[in-house]
Amino acid sequence: MIMDKIKLNIISNRKLCANSNLKKQVEKIFSGYEKKIILKNFEITALTLREKDLDKSKYLNLVKKIYPICQKYKINLILHQNYDLNLDEKYNIEGIHLSYNVFKSLEENIKTGLIKKYKKIGVSIHSLEEAKEVEILGANYVVAGHIFKTDCKKGLEPRGLKFVENLSSVLNIPVFAIGGINERNSQSVINSGAFGLCMMSSLMKY
Repeated sequence: MIMDKIKLNIISNRKLCANSNLKKQVEKIFSGYEKKIILKNFEITALTLREKDLDKSKYLNLVKKIYPICQKYKINLILHQNYDLNLDEKYNIEGIHLSYNVFKSLEENIKTGLIKKYKKIGVSIHSLEEAKEVEILGANYVVAGHIFKTDCKKGLEPRGLKFVENLSSVLNIPVFAIGGINERNSQSVINSGAFGLCMMSSLMKY
């Protein structure tokens, strides 16, 4: 029996890359993936450009550097938080990812505009209640975490696979799991009902 490839949304973090060079790191990951050196059991569905500390102009400059690499390897780029970014028409951006608080507090007309503009609107959630709420509000996927122990959330108890099971049993939109996920434990997350996975640390340090 041929196993379906696991859907993977890569989350960027330039601070984890050698010399903080995200452009070089993304090229290295995509090239390794294309040559089937890494991530053989995965299908990369997107790269989410999650650089929370950058102001709008610096973030825009980074989009301009990373977008051509995504185009070259035919991988969708998803913006993070910067929903009012002034992007040129030539950029065909597939989606936007927002935190629960930002998504919930959007004015109705802004939210409607984003739903029209982007094919994918993802929201980070940390409870079943938040997940149900954002689905009603128009999100078309959630990122749920953190599932396993991770250095990014030191001292915080992971929510575990049961969290994934609970979410996937009540939501009608895809659940992407995040937090301490790597190639070794990925299948257990999919078996718990996740539509796909997000990986950051293991790939940014690759």
